[in-house]
Amino acid sequence: MTADFFQKNIMESISGTELMNQNALTYTTLRFRPLLLCLILFSGCASESVEDYPDRPITIICPWSVGGATDRTSRQVAVFLEQELGVPVNVINATGGRGVTGHSRGLNARPDGYTLAVITGELNMLHWQDLTSLTYQDAIPIISLVDGAAAVFVKDNSPFQNMQELQDYVKQNPGKLTATGTASGGIWHLALAGWLDFSGLNAEDIKWIPMNGAGPSLQELASGGVDLVCCSLPEAKTLFESGQVRCLGVMTEEPLPEFKDVPTFKSQGMDWSISGWNGLALPVDTPQPIVEKISNAMKKITSGEATLQGKTFPELMTAAGLSTRYRADEEFAGFLKSNDQTLGKLLTSDAFQQMSSRGTGPLVFPAMLAFASCVILVCLAVQKKVHALAPDVSSETVTSQGIVNTILVLLGIVAYLLFAEKLGFILTAGTILFLLLWKFGTRWWMSALIVLCFIPGIYTLFAQLLRVPLPRGLLGW
Repeated sequence: MTADFFQKNIMESISGTELMNQNALTYTTLRFRPLLLCLILFSGCASESVEDYPDRPITIICPWSVGGATDRTSRQVAVFLEQELGVPVNVINATGGRGVTGHSRGLNARPDGYTLAVITGELNMLHWQDLTSLTYQDAIPIISLVDGAAAVFVKDNSPFQNMQELQDYVKQNPGKLTATGTASGGIWHLALAGWLDFSGLNAEDIKWIPMNGAGPSLQELASGGVDLVCCSLPEAKTLFESGQVRCLGVMTEEPLPEFKDVPTFKSQGMDWSISGWNGLALPVDTPQPIVEKISNAMKKITSGEATLQGKTFPELMTAAGLSTRYRADEEFAGFLKSNDQTLGKLLTSDAFQQMSSRGTGPLVFPAMLAFASCVILVCLAVQKKVHALAPDVSSETVTSQGIVNTILVLLGIVAYLLFAEKLGFILTAGTILFLLLWKFGTRWWMSALIVLCFIPGIYTLFAQLLRVPLPRGLLGW
């Protein structure tokens, strides 16, 4: 054999090896093409730069119903932001849960700048009332917008002409009058109850009817459904100017410039004042460049530099009768902290202990349902074990198995309460239910199928139909 023969064989072997490697690479590429496609798609999503923000519609979450000052403010902000940012800006009224629903949905949203939260005074009240763990520290404050003093309204044919006559009647007839203006324990409820306490009366001497904002409350007053409404004067401007309702007094020391003829509480010998506010915020962990872009746009809007059809934002707010107070960035953050301390001191006082110590919140209803479901699962599991056991197995063994299952259920409930706020209802409840079903002897694929059918159904029932604010967590659900 010559050297040429060996060289030829070696070259053929190398060529064959290259061909085999090439075929293997082609096979691998074809086999994992779906995976590669997913990686490319995800890498494209991950490469989205904050410099391109915004490149799709933005949503503003308003925690109160249509018609009130917060709703009107949200919609004015949306129109101006749409012009400044160049993308559609929509407003969603996420009502319910005394304001928990809207604040949770806004502040627990994905921190990408595409969900803005309108926050109100209730944010600094809800956690004192054990309704949510949310506080002002869960928000990046952008700017405060409306700061309106509380006022008391009656129907045009009401026998009460001033606050003194109302006070005298309540003293002689405690519990006979009804009032509304917002949810139970909300800022307007606190304002009225605070005045009653200031007057030496019981905070519940006027029955409060909870409603989702001033808009429906004023309609209820105009139709004769309640005796009083407590809200801001701008919110009642339309009915007030048309003469359908009368204002007995506004809770300020000085008359409001837009409503100079309305008497203050102080002018009637009652040194009690309180106001409701709203502002714009972003979820914590929103990238700083996005925060700065929204903040700069809002400063341009509130300063009057931006115009819409020849009108500035302050001019339109004044025309709507809304009292504004623009505190931006750090100034707004300082106000949130001091306001939280003020309301916390009031809500934890003896006079308001019963009002502020609510034992129910957004976690209670699903936790109760989870507990009931798990108890049923335990019973079924124990019964299954009993039937499967041989006759010679002692009852002590069955009992011990039931105890172990019960402990697992309790641990599942504790895990839900610990992790639901961070991970969200669906992820937390789904994982716990899957593990319990699997532990109780259900096949893994059947456990997964039950979870996929059961958990989203529960979420839809509570979050969508019953308006119970469930924790949304990292992924927004």
